[in-house]
Amino acid sequence: MPILGRVPLALLDALAAGLGLGYLAREYRDALISHGPVLSIATVVGVAVIVVAYRGYRVLRSANTRMEAIIADELSRRKPSPRPRR
Repeated sequence: MPILGRVPLALLDALAAGLGLGYLAREYRDALISHGPVLSIATVVGVAVIVVAYRGYRVLRSANTRMEAIIADELSRRKPSPRPRR
């Protein structure tokens, strides 16, 4: 009996989310049609907020890495003390 390939968990999650959204869209079709422009603008704003937050996270992370490199460089330049500390 051949072993079938495993379906990635993310693919199953995407399928479940798609089925759920399809069900909700069918149930609330009138509300979606009457408020389409508002939902479109909200989607665009939501995506923009996510993109800006992700870019901000990346900038802060790279700045943190640079600061750590500068501090490590400065600390490595210090002369060792003549007597070791206990």
